[in-house]
Amino acid sequence: MTYSYLGASLGRQYVHGAVRDALEEAFAACAAARPGRRFVVGETGHRDGGPFWPHRTHQNGLSVDIFVPLRDGAGRPAEVSTYPWNKLGYGLEFDAQGRSGELTIDFDDLARLLSALDEKARPRKLRIQRIILAPEYVPLLLASPAGRKLGSLAGAIPRGPVWWRHDEHVHIDFAFAAGRPR
Repeated sequence: MTYSYLGASLGRQYVHGAVRDALEEAFAACAAARPGRRFVVGETGHRDGGPFWPHRTHQNGLSVDIFVPLRDGAGRPAEVSTYPWNKLGYGLEFDAQGRSGELTIDFDDLARLLSALDEKARPRKLRIQRIILAPEYVPLLLASPAGRKLGSLAGAIPRGPVWWRHDEHVHIDFAFAAGRPR
């Protein structure tokens, strides 16, 4: 689902067709494996690319923000709330253990999604180049059951801080694999 119908109508959710197809297939695979799980797509880019304020990337259709999957206090799948008063989800704050009130980041479902994205991107001659997540969450992600199976994909996750804290969303940069025309 979209983070904001307004953001989408303003043209802030365009991606390359190969990225779109990989996302749709990965979301479907994860939803089939985890009934009730939905993913929220954040900002991606403009239709014709180019500078995309306030992001430093998101300029070529190969970058996507996906809000972290959550569990509520009863352990049920939940989504980040994306209201104007919380900056459409980007203003939420999670603690060092991935908690905010009764909500907890589901690191296992996040790792499952990353694996599915990697799998669905490959036939499209795409690869995941970079995954940005809050540095304190990297060990939690990699320690989850699905995170322990990320293999070489774990190397795409920077361990240090970046210019914006990625606690409520994960940023993914795709790249074309060698030999694919752009």
